[in-house]
Amino acid sequence: MSRPRFSALLLMALPCAANGCAALATKPPTPADDISPRQSAAITAPPGERYFVLIFGSQTCLKHPKYTHTWATVVKATGCDGPGTPRVEPQTISWLPATLNIRVWSLCVEPGANLELNFTIEEMLRNGERVSLWGPYEVRPGFAYRFSVQKAFMESGQVGYQCIDTIGEAAHGTGCDCIHAITDMDPIFDRSRYPLAYFGDAASLNIVRRLQTRPVIMCPESDHSWLLPLLGLDKYPIVRRSYSGPSLPYTPENLEEYFRRQEAR
Repeated sequence: MSRPRFSALLLMALPCAANGCAALATKPPTPADDISPRQSAAITAPPGERYFVLIFGSQTCLKHPKYTHTWATVVKATGCDGPGTPRVEPQTISWLPATLNIRVWSLCVEPGANLELNFTIEEMLRNGERVSLWGPYEVRPGFAYRFSVQKAFMESGQVGYQCIDTIGEAAHGTGCDCIHAITDMDPIFDRSRYPLAYFGDAASLNIVRRLQTRPVIMCPESDHSWLLPLLGLDKYPIVRRSYSGPSLPYTPENLEEYFRRQEAR
C-alpha cells in the first residue's frame, strides 16, 4: 500500500478509535484534577507578578498523526509593575515518548518525557512540521498553579506515553498522549470533551476554545507579544494564530456566574 493511501486510512480510522472509547478510558490520577474551581479561583499573586499561557500545535503539510504535536507553556512574569524588563519563568507540558518516536497504533504504554519549550519547537521543525501559536493570554494565578501541579505529576514517573490513550494499556489510567497530558488537569470536563479526533492544530485550537469559554483569560483581546522575545521565540518561524469564537473573559461577576451554572448541573 502506498504511503499517501496508508496516511489517508490512518486519518479516517483515528477518530473512530479515539472517540469510541473516550468515555470508557480512565484518566491517570493527577492531583491537579482534585483542585476544585473555587479553590483555584481563591489563589492570588503578589504585586507585580502575572501569568500567561501559550498554546502550541504542530503538524506536517500532509497531516499525519505521527508528525503532529500539542503542547502548552505557562509563564510567570515578575517585576511587571516596575521599571526594567520583567523576569520570565516558563513551565511547559510537552509530552512525548522518551524515544521521540511516536508509534501511532501501539496499544502499550512506554516511558514518556516532558520536553522543555525550545527543544520541542526545534524537534518539531526538524520533523518538517509547521509550528503554530495561540496567545500569549494572561490567565488567573489559579490556572498557573494547577498547570504546575500537572507538570510535576507528568514528570513524577507515575504516567507513561501512548499515542491513542483511549484504548490499550493507557485506557486503564497508566498513560496519556500529548493532548491529555495537558487537559487531564481539567476538573470539570473529561476526555470526551477533548477527543482525539482533534489532533495537531485542531487539538490545540480546541484547548484554546475551552479556555476562552471559561472565565480564565483576562482581557482576551490584549496583545502580549512582548513576551515572545523574552522567551527566545522570535528566532523561530512560528505561525501566530488568532481565536475568533465565543469568549467569556475573566471578571469577578463572570466567575461567580460560571460557578453558579456549574454547581446547578
